Amino acid sequence: MKKRWLPFPRCSQFLLVSFLCSLVMPHQVFAGEVRQVNFVVFQKDHRDVNFEGLFTGSLGALVTSVEKDAHIVIALRTPEVKDRDIINVQSDVLRMTSENKLANSGVNCRFFFNDDSDEDSLFYSISGVCDVLDSDAKGTDKKQFLVKRTMLSDPSKVFNVWTKFHEDEGLGLVFYVDID
Repeated sequence: MKKRWLPFPRCSQFLLVSFLCSLVMPHQVFAGEVRQVNFVVFQKDHRDVNFEGLFTGSLGALVTSVEKDAHIVIALRTPEVKDRDIINVQSDVLRMTSENKLANSGVNCRFFFNDDSDEDSLFYSISGVCDVLDSDAKGTDKKQFLVKRTMLSDPSKVFNVWTKFHEDEGLGLVFYVDID
């Protein structure tokens, strides 16, 4: 029997190595502030509708501007967020199918928030992975997609700037984010 290098399960090894790497990797946050991240995800009613890349105004104004073409899937305001935090955004429903199988429908995302600010400027980005779950009598069908890293607008105390950071044409989902 081959002996492993640490007496921990693989997951524990990964967490230990990740923690040790975070201690030796230099990183300095210049802005020194925690932020709130606001998300809204829309489901398009019509596939041929185009959504703006930037929208300035409140969440209510954004919803009003698209309500004839889409409906809200998720609207979320996070608690305090710092550099390298992972934000879980999900809205799903578990159910038993007619064949007595557990099934799940909804959207589940893990977004990675980065604060690359320096002494002179604020720079934020977001990226992640999302699962779209669809249930039927046989169980759950899962579709997964990557959300490429997107640079976000500077937070403004005067008005909100909503940035479209992902759109999945096949699923009809549109993702917006605003930083406070």
